[in-house]
Amino acid sequence: MKKSRESDGKRIKRLLALHQLLRSGKQFSTEALQEAYAEKTGESLEKKTLQNDLRFMRLELFAPLPEKANKHTGYFYNGSFSILEALDDSYFGSLNEALALLRQMAKSKEFIGLEDILLRLEQRVSATDAEKNSFIQFQEQALKGKERLGSLHQFILKKQFLQIDYHPFNTDGYIRHVYPLLLKEYNNRWFLIAWEKDKHTPQNLAIDRIEGVRETYEDFVFNRQFDVNKLFENLIGVTPEGTFGAVKLRFSPGRFPFVQTKKMHSSQQEVAEHTIEIQVYTNRELRAKILEFGADVEVIEPKILRDEITEILQKAAGNYATGSDVQT
Repeated sequence: MKKSRESDGKRIKRLLALHQLLRSGKQFSTEALQEAYAEKTGESLEKKTLQNDLRFMRLELFAPLPEKANKHTGYFYNGSFSILEALDDSYFGSLNEALALLRQMAKSKEFIGLEDILLRLEQRVSATDAEKNSFIQFQEQALKGKERLGSLHQFILKKQFLQIDYHPFNTDGYIRHVYPLLLKEYNNRWFLIAWEKDKHTPQNLAIDRIEGVRETYEDFVFNRQFDVNKLFENLIGVTPEGTFGAVKLRFSPGRFPFVQTKKMHSSQQEVAEHTIEIQVYTNRELRAKILEFGADVEVIEPKILRDEITEILQKAAGNYATGSDVQT
């Protein structure tokens, strides 16, 4: 009987965790590999399951692994091995489906340290025909600069200061001296989150605006204790601006069920009829998200955000005022 997709997802998760350990160059006994896996993922791995996974990697994915470990030789990769190629050819299906599964895992603790696999899969999917017969589809964008994801991720791992040639829209390019922290996707666009020289908060650099990247040994002082992941827990999007607090929104009866099933933010709570409250920063992405709902939403609180949205809508309505001379 065919394994369920949930079962496939769990096994891929295990295989990726084992892959990260085995590619480290260290040799593991069966017991040592079980201990390392538990330490890495916080989950125990039964000996029989481990042996089955290693056998599958060796026989089905063609990983260069010894048949068994002994007192002289442990489990390790004794040759080059691309798990991307292996997943592409395995029963798990196309790269497109493997990527969809990985994306679902991206927020779990077991995924920590495997970001490079996701990034390279992102690149590979955009350049392959493997998804033609896939049963999972998602929107892919031909994003300029996407090929930089792998190298930028390596700079983050190396904790390397960078000089970046950055070209914003409608202005001249300039050099940005940064310390990279995180790669983040939002709204089908990738961003590099980084500390920047002479800035007091992390900055976001759109990948499609980066024209060149150079390593530099010229450093600068920044808050090394800052938890960038915690920052994004309170953000919609990638821009750390505005004030943090409760945002209360009331929706039309017809739109409210969609907001209930596709939450705007993890903090979302229903506080009154057709009304939600979220705890976020009032940044540009929040304003854009609210405007997407058009007449189906009303900002109740905070007042400053309500006034901002009112002003934007009034300006938009002015574009359609009677008498406007628009050529079609």
